[in-house]
Amino acid sequence: MRVLSLLISVFLLTALGGCNSNNTEEEVSQPSVTIEPTAESLTPERSPELAEDEAEAFYQELLAQHGENYHECLQPVEIELREAEKPDGFGESAPPSPKQLNVLVALDSSGSMAESVSGGQKIDIAKSAIAQFVSGLPKAAKVGLTVFGHKGSNSAADKAASCAGIENIYPLAQLDKPQFTESVKSFQPTGYTPLAATLERLQQNLSAYDGADHQNVVYLVSDGIETCDGDPVAAAKKLHASNAKVIVNVIGFDVNNEAQRQLKAVAEAGGGKFFSARNAADLQDVFRNRLQETIEFSRYQTTNRIDQGRVSTIMSIAIGKFSTCVSINLGRESTAISLTLGRLSPDDPRRKYSQYVKQKLRTRHENIQDWRDRVVGELENRRDVTLEKLQQDLDEVTREFTENMGNTNSP
Repeated sequence: MRVLSLLISVFLLTALGGCNSNNTEEEVSQPSVTIEPTAESLTPERSPELAEDEAEAFYQELLAQHGENYHECLQPVEIELREAEKPDGFGESAPPSPKQLNVLVALDSSGSMAESVSGGQKIDIAKSAIAQFVSGLPKAAKVGLTVFGHKGSNSAADKAASCAGIENIYPLAQLDKPQFTESVKSFQPTGYTPLAATLERLQQNLSAYDGADHQNVVYLVSDGIETCDGDPVAAAKKLHASNAKVIVNVIGFDVNNEAQRQLKAVAEAGGGKFFSARNAADLQDVFRNRLQETIEFSRYQTTNRIDQGRVSTIMSIAIGKFSTCVSINLGRESTAISLTLGRLSPDDPRRKYSQYVKQKLRTRHENIQDWRDRVVGELENRRDVTLEKLQQDLDEVTREFTENMGNTNSP
């Protein structure tokens, strides 16, 4: 019996142990959960550079579709203004308003001017041509005659006196023909050729005639080079750069190659022209042509004065049309791009670039507005601007669009 009880106990313990083991396995053994990857987890992260490139591409696409043509706003600015070409001998640019015309003739009366050429003695030919020239000038013009080389003689002993012999025999004033004729008769050729000292004297005489209000023109007539140890080229340059802004024209009368080279350099330094004459007919032609140019210049100033009111009115209208056109284009461009951004659906990947586009558009419009203000300022100040220059300036302002799209016609 004892053995039988022991066997039963062992059996029961074994059965209970198996049950516990099964329960433990059931508790440990849980069903596995599989996590599927999402589309976002499989998409590689974009680099900042790539994102900016995509944003820029979207911005350029919007500009290509909705960008306005600002070049068309310049069309009203291209106005035909009536202009006369500035005559030779009066500098590089015409004055914006009429000026008092002052014409001074500086005549060489050195000993060599006593020589003769075809038509007579050089000094007599020069006196006659000059008298005819000044008598044909506009009545409002002031004329003057300065003579040099008519003192002393051409001997070494008289060099100092002759080189200092520079005289304003007809001071700058409106023409009095009888008085001018008497002045021309008062001297004869005799001495040296102080070209530099003469130009220095003219600068002193013209210092009261500021170039802002006066058109000061000099005609230097000579048959030779500087013989008084001066530097006429430097003197001419200084005269031209003075407050009087004198234009120094030079007429070489029967000169050799050496003298011609020096006299040309004098004219160039003085902002004027060099003219050559071999005889009486040549000199008369030179002064006749100079007279015609002077008359044309006077007419130009009169025409220019009459045109000022008309030009001012036309410019005001053009400026108004230009400014209005730019403002309208800016508004249309901004509205069209804003509407396009607003129509993007929430799941459109381009929607995240909206702020980038708005900032770029804001910068673009600020640059165009600055360009508009510069154009208006230049037109109001009557600066020498051309349509081509203004278009190039606009291309510079909008070149970012041009470079990115490879388009030579930027909006």
